[in-house]
Amino acid sequence: MTTDRTPQQRQSDTLSLLATHGRGWLATASSDGRPHLIAVSACWTGRALLIATRGDSPTARNLEATRAARIALGDPQDAVLVEARLAERRASGPGSGDLGQAFSEAMGWDPADEPGAWDYFLLEPVRIQAYRGYGEVPGSTIMREGRWLA
Repeated sequence: MTTDRTPQQRQSDTLSLLATHGRGWLATASSDGRPHLIAVSACWTGRALLIATRGDSPTARNLEATRAARIALGDPQDAVLVEARLAERRASGPGSGDLGQAFSEAMGWDPADEPGAWDYFLLEPVRIQAYRGYGEVPGSTIMREGRWLA
């Protein structure tokens, strides 16, 4: 893959990837630093990543405690890494409103139909890095402090 994308092209490619409701890995940590990693599908709302997981899971507890997560999409040859902060948590079901509707439409399933209590987590990007191969690692940051750099 090419290693000479402009910051604008990296941003455009990243937004395209996010719009496809990417699947990847979500890393969180407990308040005492114990890491936790899950496979996740993320719905892009235009400003944040929306995920769903059981409300009593380690991921849910970690997000509530630290309000921080990292999401890795793609693979080492075309990676997007998102540092995010928890903006909102909402239970699935009738009261989930726009978050539930957005998730169900994008993902094709409704967490409220699953066993157990599922919650939605809206994760706002703070920092995004995008690179295709090691040649693009320098300059890979395309969002810092929640602002696009391009």
